[in-house]
Amino acid sequence: MTEEQIQNSVEEIVALALSGKGAEAWDKYYHNEIEKVDLDGVSIKTKENVLKANHALLSNITEVRTYAHAGSVVKGARSFIVWDVDFDVTGVGIIKTTEVCIQDWVDGKIIRERFFA
Repeated sequence: MTEEQIQNSVEEIVALALSGKGAEAWDKYYHNEIEKVDLDGVSIKTKENVLKANHALLSNITEVRTYAHAGSVVKGARSFIVWDVDFDVTGVGIIKTTEVCIQDWVDGKIIRERFFA
């Protein structure tokens, strides 16, 4: 996959996420053997488990004040997406931060995704 192809995929992921269709992006772009490490540092492996965790987080968001794309970079088979977020999550509290999502790509899919704030 070329950098241009990854960039196009990242642009689609961002557009889907901002339009409330993040689950569509996950279904389309997550590799079956994905490993995701969120801000809490916990590693979740396999698409099935990552999707369960993502849906659980979304279902616990009670208020969104900010959810904005702050920029993206693609270099080689790695993409970086910067998000500004400010929302309330049941059981967690307020998540207000600028975070970087680092994604490693294999065969047109995200094989590893890590979040840093």
